[in-house]
Amino acid sequence: MKRKKILYLFLLLIIIIVSVYFFWDNNNNQESEFSISVSDAMSGNELDSYKKADKVIDFHFPEDYGPHEDFKLEWWYFTGNLKSSDNREFSYQFTIFRNALNNENLNINSNFSTNQLYFAHLGLSDINEEKHYCFEKFARGIKGLVTTNINPLEISIENWGIFADFPDSNYLLPIFKIKAETDSIKFDLSLKPEKKMVLHGDRGLSLKSNSGTASYYYSFTRINTEGKIEINKKEYSVKGYSWMDREWSTSALTKNQKGWDWFSIAFNDSTELMYFRLRDENSNTDFAKGTFVFENGNSEMIKSNEIKFDFKNFEKLKSGKTYPQKWRIQIPKYSTDITVETRIKEQEMKLSVNYYEGSIKVSGRNRNKKVAGLGFVELTGY
Repeated sequence: MKRKKILYLFLLLIIIIVSVYFFWDNNNNQESEFSISVSDAMSGNELDSYKKADKVIDFHFPEDYGPHEDFKLEWWYFTGNLKSSDNREFSYQFTIFRNALNNENLNINSNFSTNQLYFAHLGLSDINEEKHYCFEKFARGIKGLVTTNINPLEISIENWGIFADFPDSNYLLPIFKIKAETDSIKFDLSLKPEKKMVLHGDRGLSLKSNSGTASYYYSFTRINTEGKIEINKKEYSVKGYSWMDREWSTSALTKNQKGWDWFSIAFNDSTELMYFRLRDENSNTDFAKGTFVFENGNSEMIKSNEIKFDFKNFEKLKSGKTYPQKWRIQIPKYSTDITVETRIKEQEMKLSVNYYEGSIKVSGRNRNKKVAGLGFVELTGY
């Protein structure tokens, strides 16, 4: 018994040291002193013992809004472009991640035992002022720090959380809320999807390589959003549209995949586009896919050979890293030819995991008609 107690205390000490050293709550909008690439963060050992996204499944709700702890990694991801009552423009990202630290239950009768790490990223761009704020929060998946209720939904880390009620009997049109607060930023947003859920890839099985790595992936692509944002004690009432991604998997990036370019676009003709491109170490396309969402919410998968993608320019940021800032995307089968560019340059998430997450604007033609639009881009591995 004494030996078990000593082992438990030793494990607890190790968890605390690792959590404090690597995952200290960063609420000061400063670049983390410890920062790794997304490709490093998504690599790991002993992946064979986790469940994998390797076949088409039937999704079950509300359960599949909640965590899947038998998979290695997952996230609840929201982005949006909002405008205040006095015409100030903002964009935001709010994401909660779950990562299994190992593949074993600790089998210790204690509220402090867990093999799950939860962390959240919050980003806000003040478009008019060309300012970007970013914050992160970490916690072990234990009661009192992390809450994971299913119905009503709550995925929260302390005072940062995603919540949802389900007014429909089949749980497929949730009404979300996002709440988060730091010393300088406060979010309180209500989000109501205008379209049905989109299942990416093959009925929600989204391949990430030609060798079969994949995730389970669904989205709400057009979400009516309103609420309040507070910046340095000044409050703004805001309205606009958001995008929600829900994804879980075990398979990390393949050895030759070093990063990705991911786009979500809401056109002003009531259609949406998701496109991602995984890059090799020479920045060539290793794998790519997309989804086009029609006005009625129906969607079609876009194959890699059905889309043309070109970089138009790169710019060096204050961090010293160089990121693309403008692109051309063409999809001949929809007569789509658009230019995409960042709305402000400095939108890098300079946190423990370093990447670019920013608001974009779109112009060009879609289905042979002139369109504009807003969205988000995520860039890793640069």
